[in-house]
Amino acid sequence: MKKLILAAISVLGLMSIAASSWAADLAGLGNLSGKVTQAKPVGQLTVYALNTDKNVGYQVYVVNGEYRATNMFPGNYEVTLRGTVGQMSWGVTPQMSKTKVEAGKAVKLDFTLKDTNVKPVYGGGLTYEGWTDIPFDEDKPVAVPVAYDKLYPPGRPRELIEGICMGCHTVSFLPYGVPRTHPDGRPTHDKDGWAITVDRMIARKTYMDGKPLTITREDRSELIEYLNTNFGADATPRAVLQERDPSLDTEALAKAQMIEYRLPNSKDFPKRSTHHTTFNPDGTLWTLDRGSNGPGRGPIWINPETAEMEFYPDSGMGEPIIAEWISADIDGSVWYAGLRHFNRQTGKLDIYKQAGPNGGSHIGILTGIFDSHGDMWLTSGGITRWNRRTDTFDRWEIPAYRAGSYGISLDSADRVWIAEAGTDGVGVFDPRIQKYTHFKMIKDEKLAMQIRRVGVDTSDNGWAASWASTGMMNSKLFRANPETQKVDEWKIPIEYTNPYDVAGDPFGSVWIATDNHVVKFDPKTQKFTLYPATTRTDIPRLLINKEGAVYFEPRNGGQSGGYGAAVTVLYTDKDKITTLKAVADPKSAFSRHFACKDCKPVLPEGKVKYVDLSTPKNAGAYDKVLVEMGLKARANPKAGVKTGVEGIQ
Repeated sequence: MKKLILAAISVLGLMSIAASSWAADLAGLGNLSGKVTQAKPVGQLTVYALNTDKNVGYQVYVVNGEYRATNMFPGNYEVTLRGTVGQMSWGVTPQMSKTKVEAGKAVKLDFTLKDTNVKPVYGGGLTYEGWTDIPFDEDKPVAVPVAYDKLYPPGRPRELIEGICMGCHTVSFLPYGVPRTHPDGRPTHDKDGWAITVDRMIARKTYMDGKPLTITREDRSELIEYLNTNFGADATPRAVLQERDPSLDTEALAKAQMIEYRLPNSKDFPKRSTHHTTFNPDGTLWTLDRGSNGPGRGPIWINPETAEMEFYPDSGMGEPIIAEWISADIDGSVWYAGLRHFNRQTGKLDIYKQAGPNGGSHIGILTGIFDSHGDMWLTSGGITRWNRRTDTFDRWEIPAYRAGSYGISLDSADRVWIAEAGTDGVGVFDPRIQKYTHFKMIKDEKLAMQIRRVGVDTSDNGWAASWASTGMMNSKLFRANPETQKVDEWKIPIEYTNPYDVAGDPFGSVWIATDNHVVKFDPKTQKFTLYPATTRTDIPRLLINKEGAVYFEPRNGGQSGGYGAAVTVLYTDKDKITTLKAVADPKSAFSRHFACKDCKPVLPEGKVKYVDLSTPKNAGAYDKVLVEMGLKARANPKAGVKTGVEGIQ
């Protein structure tokens, strides 16, 4: 594939650094600080400094009227004082000043907040306004924030919506009502359209005991009337008003800093967004430009020490690129998107396809991760393993009702943890004994349940969070102990949130990726600490390095907010940054294969490789579960499993 160099920036030599009570910046970098005054309190403020030469942003939090950013690349900056995403202060009018940061120098820049009016804002991590990711489409209307009880008048229809629709859709999905790419848009409906939609959606749902979802004729009639009255074809586009702020720890925020490597939209690539990043053995990064339904999907290589970036557009060559995951191999080559393997050094790309007529078919992989032997485990309608030594594949069905395979992680024993997506929990597959164990996590929901990703901590406990809940007001964090089978739970202290991923750090804490925040949870103190992101967004994946820095990407900020692509790094203590390298932890699930001593690289050859994943090693295991539940076996086992949440991202 053709390489496009996005930036080539060298870190400057060491210069004298002014005396300070804080830790010195890394060689060749500078810092920025200042005071912030305001006529009256407006809530939590942030300062975002964008290096316009290198497209690297720095976010810090204003605490006690002061802010400070460290380890900044030299160059020209646009420095913006603004509110905080996830807080009502996001409605503050931003104000910007320009300055220049030099290597080894400390720059002072004070602000006085001119406009203390705080406009109403809507909650959640999806964007309901303006920019559109649909090519050649017009800008979309800005949603009017409206209180939840006004948008959803109490009654039986609201109960049905909260318990059924919000198992997949966010609280502002129905009231915005503007055609837009999933998940923050939908077709407009009149009463007949709502009737068709209600019948279609209810027909897809079943309970965990296998019984189909049914509602009474009266419920159906009232629900259709309610939807048409409140969310009909002529309704004003609205979103749920944020009426309360989640609690923030200002002591933690005063220490924290985010550094963001940004890939702005451009004329040639106008729809950038990113989903996930992965560590290379040399401390560089890979991420994947999702293209947001426009041109430009493909892997991006980033050197965080220099902000050098290289983009490798991938046309797809006739098949879709599923831009949900990317994983670096031991040699710095990268696997991604359906199943593709790319070598940056040679430019060669291998594409794996399911063998069959007419050139075979696309393999839809949602996540991939390497074990300690260097083999790769994948989620694709079950559990799939790629064998490094033979370049072959094995697949297993998941013997759990309604289980789809979505997120995946590994513990220190190479047991495979699976987020089942359509069930009330997660599963663990032990390949040594070919045993699968389901952990029931969600106990107080009948239909509004969805676990999309799973993580593992330093003690081999599995962690997950419920993306969906009744009214999106009951999202929880879960821990499963594979030895005792015990499951613990904690409510996540954010309203209208959709937690996506959970990941363990090297120090025993776990982190949650959710709307507008990355959240630290300390199992010992059972304390949640919230770190607001740089823009309104959902956050689908987390990656944590050896020093505990947390890497994430503002997916919806790019897809529907026009933010472009970005890789964001949270440092919880800006004075303890020892390197900007993405130093992988070989003990973690993210990069355990880097320590494999007998692993050899598999070099892409620049060709299509045909494989057969049609016959699982445990064929019939899922149908056996159906029969034991008193249900019918599938007429076509190759058709896969119906989870009730098809189409999630």
